Amino acid sequence: MILADLYASHGEAVTAGDEEMMAACRDMARLEGVFAAPEGGAGLVAVQKLAAQGKIEPGEIVVLFNTGSGYKYIEAWQAALAT
Repeated sequence: MILADLYASHGEAVTAGDEEMMAACRDMARLEGVFAAPEGGAGLVAVQKLAAQGKIEPGEIVVLFNTGSGYKYIEAWQAALAT
């Protein structure tokens, strides 16, 4: 169902690895004060990759939903901060 919606809307899927997600989470915390869950970091990674590919134009408005809290992922945050 998700792929059908993706194709119907001419959308795009983007991958994000664990290290990329946590780096994006650190950026959100440092720049915006948001203590994001890794899936929020995945969304930011996707936006960054799409912008780098020119699929999101400068000045275009993008909404990124972060639906989870970093508090739920303390172990992941501790591991990311230790590196």
